[in-house]
Amino acid sequence: MQQIIQTDFSGVDGLQIETIAESHLTPLSVKVNTKYIPVLPYDWMTEYGLLKTIRPVKLPMVIGYGFGGIVESTGLLRDHQLVGKAVIGVQPTGSAQTVINAQLPPLLFEVPPKVALKDAVTLIGGADAALHAVNSIKANSTDVVLVTGASGGVGTYLIQLLKLAGATVIALANPDNRIFVQSLGADVVLGYQADLAAQLTRTIVPNKVIDTVGRPELLQTIATVHEQLTIFSLSLTNFNPPKPNQSFKFSNGSIGISGYHQLLALLATGQIQAQIQTVYPFEDVKKAHLAAKNGHARGRMLLAF
Repeated sequence: MQQIIQTDFSGVDGLQIETIAESHLTPLSVKVNTKYIPVLPYDWMTEYGLLKTIRPVKLPMVIGYGFGGIVESTGLLRDHQLVGKAVIGVQPTGSAQTVINAQLPPLLFEVPPKVALKDAVTLIGGADAALHAVNSIKANSTDVVLVTGASGGVGTYLIQLLKLAGATVIALANPDNRIFVQSLGADVVLGYQADLAAQLTRTIVPNKVIDTVGRPELLQTIATVHEQLTIFSLSLTNFNPPKPNQSFKFSNGSIGISGYHQLLALLATGQIQAQIQTVYPFEDVKKAHLAAKNGHARGRMLLAF
């Protein structure tokens, strides 16, 4: 089988595709032929050594976290009815492989027939983080929530899940993505490149912020304009709000098994929709990661196997 490994911290130049033997299957194994993996920010940030303090890794390592594929076979202790089924899951040891030996039962989920596999795989590192944030701030119909990075793989799901919770959504995104985020349900769209402080003073007042980009200067601008704010970040571990009626919390916790079933059901019923920007062949991993690092996201990028 083939896999993508990171060999150093030089960025995409440190990525290599290598061929190795398939790992030995155990009674707990589910052998999955990989079809897609999501390109996540932590992939390219790890490649450039930007996460050494919060995500220490030993190189060389297989990149990737989530995956979607078709089950080829199962071990004696796994559900044999999974054979031939589409599944998504998490592979903590790295998911950028043509064949995955999934041995953690709680981290594998069957995809409903009505859901396309490429759509389902965007839940990993996308909708799951969004649902965790929405649940953490207890979003409801009385809330006005400002979302940073609203056009990205997490932000696009945040808009949709917040609207399902009844909240009013202020989306902060690149001006080129204004119509895109409006189409997802955002009530107000603010642009990064214009005078943000001035924009904030002219629109409805948020009482909560969900941050997906981790830029302290951005949160500082938002917090300086407003008085009472609950700030929840999925990307920034520390921030000191400038005013007494403001709070900050970082978290990237799990939504649990039930959370993934909930998200798959929402996809199946069309209550939320996946936003896929580009699908790259896995051989173009360097191109994909550079695009994710340098471009303005419109949903999630995927690697196809």
